[in-house]
Amino acid sequence: MADITEQASYTSGDTDIATVSDSGVITAVSAGETEITVSYEDETATVSVTVGEPEPELQGISTDPSEVNLTEGETENVTVTADYEGDED
Repeated sequence: MADITEQASYTSGDTDIATVSDSGVITAVSAGETEITVSYEDETATVSVTVGEPEPELQGISTDPSEVNLTEGETENVTVTADYEGDED
């Protein structure tokens, strides 16, 4: 077997989803599915590519309640809420 990565040719089926460089580096562009076609001499092969939605970015956290005053022996539950990018208040 021989590594022909640098000699092969690459084509993306949908560059809106993923692109591929001349050296075979696949870059995700947007969510979806596509195929990369690899060619060398008279042979071809395909790589199935699935690009998922990015994870939302954490903007912060908050607690409820934000302040607790207790006496010995008392308990209080605290709820922690995460605020992600794109969340509506």
